[in-house]
Amino acid sequence: MPGKTRKVILGPGVCDGCGRCVEACLKAGAKKQGKGNRTIAGIKLLKSDTGFVPVICRNCEDAPCATACMSGSRHRNGKGRVVTDYTRCIGCWMCIMNCPFGAIERVEGEHIALKCEGCPDKEVPACVAACERGILGHSDIQDLSSAVRKKAAARFLTGEREDMPAK
Repeated sequence: MPGKTRKVILGPGVCDGCGRCVEACLKAGAKKQGKGNRTIAGIKLLKSDTGFVPVICRNCEDAPCATACMSGSRHRNGKGRVVTDYTRCIGCWMCIMNCPFGAIERVEGEHIALKCEGCPDKEVPACVAACERGILGHSDIQDLSSAVRKKAAARFLTGEREDMPAK
């Protein structure tokens, strides 16, 4: 895959369900659909026992939605992102059935399956910029993995354990 692909990443913490990410997605013009040209958000919030969980396309490395797409409308572009050509979507819902995260939604009254396209015209996706708690981040997965390993190594070298407060 050429270059780095920055993805929206769910970080640590508990989402309080404020909805700013959804509002920002809608304001950014997420995806205009249907006869009324309504705008539909590419991110949703699900209630869990401990708070809320943002549900958004994870841009899977081996994307089951793209593999299952019968019309070829969902595919990986030259920048490594899973994108959708909505003019080719036939509404078979195979992508919805195969998405392990439930991040693809059927648009009521339309034969289209919508997912987050990642705000390709912005440096930082609207949902990430709006998340005041820092639950949503925007990073290359390799960079994030490297940062987590460095932080763990620093804790190890200083004798700090994650389950114990620092001295």
